[in-house]
Parts: sequence; structure tokens; C-alpha cells
Amino acid sequence: MIPRRLASEVLCVGRRRSWLAANQFFRHVNARPMLALPSSPRYRLMSTAAAQSNPSRPIPLSNEIYHELADATMEVLLENFEILLDEVGKPGYDLEYLSGVLTLSLGDNGTYVINKQPPNKQIWLSSPFSGPKRYDYSPTHDDWRYARDDSSMGDLLNREIGEILGTDVNVGLNDITQYIADIA
Repeated sequence: MIPRRLASEVLCVGRRRSWLAANQFFRHVNARPMLALPSSPRYRLMSTAAAQSNPSRPIPLSNEIYHELADATMEVLLENFEILLDEVGKPGYDLEYLSGVLTLSLGDNGTYVINKQPPNKQIWLSSPFSGPKRYDYSPTHDDWRYARDDSSMGDLLNREIGEILGTDVNVGLNDITQYIADIA
């Protein structure tokens, strides 16, 4: 008998091909299947963003276009955060951009980390309030969207940082292609 721990190592949740291969393996070894194809919503939530049906489902981007969009996004965020921190002028607030990772420290309010993820063609955001999120570029909205709830990265940053600072904030991520000279 194969232990269930091995079964969990063999499987990749949300991928039908893996479930079928694992069932065939266990049929061969145990002469009976151990696993059923997941059908509950719990398993669908664990699937990848590309497998979910979403109106702003990510489209395949070339590496060149991804880097242009992501670099423009990071530059816009860096510039607007610098202006914002200069206006606020609170000690303990700091901004750093190094090797594609933007870190916005807001003292006792926590730290935002925003970084490019070229292998996934995403931008990842870690918020001290809403936690980690992975954003894909949506040409429909011309911004970075979170696949689980179709929310915008710019809207999340505007709202959360605005609440921290007690003022209206616009990080300028709407229509990101306006910052790119020649996108194909």
C-alpha cells in the first residue's frame, strides 16, 4: 500500500492531467484508485489564475512586452511614491528600489513590497493589510489585475496608502501603456 503522504507529493492540485496520472499509478500499484478528481469549490480556488474563468484572464505576453509594462509600472510607482513621501515628510517612511524590488516602508504601519516576477509575467505585491497578491496585466483594463477578484493593483494601493496617510492618493497606475513609447 502506498502512503497518502506520497500521494500528496505526486499530485498537483487543480491539474486534471496529474490527477489522472496519479490514479493510473495507484491502480497499477494497488489495483484500486485512491483519489477522485476534485470537484468541490475548495479545489477550484487552489487552481492557478490561468485556469480560472475570469473576464480579465491574463493573456500571453512576450517577454519584451512584459518587461516594458512591468518596468513602466515600477517607474511610475517609484516616482509617485517619492513625491508622496516628500509631501508627507514623516520620519521613518522610506522608499527603496533595487533589482526590480520596490520597498515602501511606512514606519509602524508596515512595509509594502512590490516586485516583478518575469517567469510568471506578473507583478507581486505584499501588503501589511491585505497580504500577498499576484497581478497579471489586463489589456482590457490597461492595468494589473488580481485574478481572484478582478481588482486593480492601483486601486488597492490608492485605498490602503490613502487610509494610512489620511489623504486621497493616486499612484498613477491607470492606463499604464501611456508610459510606453512603442508597444506592439
